[in-house]
Amino acid sequence: MAQLVVVGSSDAFNAGGRCHSCYLLEGDGFGPLMVDFGATALHALRKLGRDPAQIAGFAFTHLHGDHVGGWPFLMIDGMFNSPRSALLDVVGPKGIEAKLTAVMTLAYGELNSYAKPFETSYRELHAGEEASIVGVTVRGFAAEHMDPPEEPLCLRVTLPDGTIVAFSGDTAMCDGLFAAADGADLLVAECSCVAPPCGRHCTWQEWKEALPRTGAKRVLLTHLGREVRARVDELVAEVPAGVDARFADDGMVIQL
Repeated sequence: MAQLVVVGSSDAFNAGGRCHSCYLLEGDGFGPLMVDFGATALHALRKLGRDPAQIAGFAFTHLHGDHVGGWPFLMIDGMFNSPRSALLDVVGPKGIEAKLTAVMTLAYGELNSYAKPFETSYRELHAGEEASIVGVTVRGFAAEHMDPPEEPLCLRVTLPDGTIVAFSGDTAMCDGLFAAADGADLLVAECSCVAPPCGRHCTWQEWKEALPRTGAKRVLLTHLGREVRARVDELVAEVPAGVDARFADDGMVIQL
């Protein structure tokens, strides 16, 4: 049996005292795989009683700090605190290795050049491509969130038993989001604001109209901003009839 653990469910501002959005996929025959790893992710993992050294791979949707900022803490944890020896497999959008290296260099300078007790493999994923990582298949779809040359992604993760979990990352409503979600057993989708304007992010007002046509069997709304978090109980009552949609919270476990 596979499951998704919501390690963090907030926007970039830790709305409602929650941790930055990141998600752990685990089950028999694969992973564990972490999707995104913001600045608070190591804290969130420790709070859940998880050992970061047990995570086999990481998939990143895009390269903003609330999705990659925890990387240097993961590195030094694996070097000095909870030593890991197994290969760390990473897949992410264009520039993933350079960005994670730069974040580590900025945070811990010379430590980036120290010999590590583990190897790290980096692979770039572009829209329309897929990669095999820690026993799952990850396919990328174009998101609308950042200016070129950045290439943010929505991700579609297929588990060994055929279960599909899609991740919006951060994006405005776009074709790539709905393509990633189509036929998924679970869509993990951002809902940063109650209503527009919200930059290149999705809002509850948009999701109320779009939920019946996502093509996903279940939807978990996450990356919740301050107003969304404060109004969750009210918004749950507005979910369209016949739609299986919930709002995420830190520590939530979804059976797949």
